[in-house]
Amino acid sequence: MKEISAYAVPRYRKDALTPEVVDPRLADVEAIARWFDYAFELPGGFRFGIAGFIGLIPGIGDVIDALVSLYIIVRAIQLGIARVAITRMLVNVGIEALAGSVPFAGDLFDIAFKANRRNYHILKDHISHPERQRTHDWLFLVITIVLVVASVALPVIALIELAKHL
Repeated sequence: MKEISAYAVPRYRKDALTPEVVDPRLADVEAIARWFDYAFELPGGFRFGIAGFIGLIPGIGDVIDALVSLYIIVRAIQLGIARVAITRMLVNVGIEALAGSVPFAGDLFDIAFKANRRNYHILKDHISHPERQRTHDWLFLVITIVLVVASVALPVIALIELAKHL
């Protein structure tokens, strides 16, 4: 049976995403994450934000992006989430800032990595399920530390071995 409506065409698309219900304490964080990381959509569904454009400003673009990203961490501290989560959020911002400092390729990385969105989700998940998230945070930090140590140690070991053979 067909519905009778005052409108000839529905005012909404049935395939459109339903809006996310945002905790009022996180509305400002969600807005920053949305505008900086996924406000615009390319054909094919890839989303990006103004951080991709800001990062193109030589020298200062990535600094501005990192400073804006730190606001989300300040809000997390104000809301009292676990230190391990705040550390994870700082690592996300650090990864994006460090990789973003590489000309052009770093800007592409910034667009794909979306640290603000990641940090918003960490904050949101910690507010709703704090104990479950702590395990995820510790696992992330341990893996990050192992990768950093390996990326420093392996080239040093390779150089030592190379020097032995010369």
